[in-house]
Amino acid sequence: MEKNFSLRELNTFGFDVKARYFQELKSMDDIHELTRNPKFIECRDASRILILSGGSNILFSDEFYDGFVVYPNLKGIETLEETDKTVKIRCYCGEVWKDFVDYTVSRKLYRLENLSDIPGKVGAAPVQNIGAYGAEVKDAIYQVHTIDLVSGKTKVFCNEECHFSYRNSVFKELISQRTTHALSQRDDKSLPGGTWHALYMIFAVDFILKKHGELKLDYGNIRNYLISNNITSPTLQDVAATVKAIRAEKLPEVSVIGSVGSFFQNAIVTNEKFLELKECYDNIPSYPTDSAFVKIPSGWLIDKAGWKGYRESHVGVWDKQALVLVHYGGGKPQEILDLMKKIQDSVKEKFGIEINPEVNIV
Repeated sequence: MEKNFSLRELNTFGFDVKARYFQELKSMDDIHELTRNPKFIECRDASRILILSGGSNILFSDEFYDGFVVYPNLKGIETLEETDKTVKIRCYCGEVWKDFVDYTVSRKLYRLENLSDIPGKVGAAPVQNIGAYGAEVKDAIYQVHTIDLVSGKTKVFCNEECHFSYRNSVFKELISQRTTHALSQRDDKSLPGGTWHALYMIFAVDFILKKHGELKLDYGNIRNYLISNNITSPTLQDVAATVKAIRAEKLPEVSVIGSVGSFFQNAIVTNEKFLELKECYDNIPSYPTDSAFVKIPSGWLIDKAGWKGYRESHVGVWDKQALVLVHYGGGKPQEILDLMKKIQDSVKEKFGIEINPEVNIV
């Protein structure tokens, strides 16, 4: 355990946030030892625990986190079961997500190729139900292995118990609830795996991948990119490479300019609202989600509201993708929060749509 530990290298925004207590976990023995640590127990009972993974989807609201930061970093990839159609693979939480996707693509396994080069680690993927270019990780997850840092007991969540939805899961909901309420204020037995008091930490994820599958080419610029590069019969590897190339063109390198990739969730509106907007903006992009709702890229809304390329002191909006807020260095978290609010108010005023952050604000 370390005290007053700098998290600058563990959040991709690059803010120099200090944690009162910090501990990296590399094994199950480390985890069990942590649950007996008096400082951890004290912070846990006061709901001041943060489980930090790759730090690529988090924004600290202050420069000091007055609690205990847990950094799970277990490593390993195992093949569990293989048939003529599918392969089940267990990947531990500390593996880098994009490296894991590269590994599955190299084995010619389908389902994760559109999620290539998303920053972060495997342990955080189910929490956010990460997604990109028409794919979501929920469709590849078989089960999630967790340990309750309150009881010390392990629990395996099947896919259905994870309550996956757009950029959400039961794990994210539990984090939100623990942040909002003290442990003694609620005991919700409707949640899977026990009561609301549980503090689940993901230490491994099991994926079920396909040896043969259909490629997703109709989201974003994938198909156009393939055509422009004379690729008429794309392979799994072609799609992964295309996604990487598109992301590299649109997103900043976090080692140079701080960001968390897409800062806002895409907007989900009713069909009626979309048709209303279509009358004013004939070229508005959209993607149907079901018979009643339509997804509108928030980057387009932000761009049309005039924010693309905007800079204010140490922070701004990336000039190649309006969905990305950036930290140029030397700034404070509050500057991003202030910019976020200005953008939200502007989009609401212009389009009548509320856009919500995808990033977890702590």
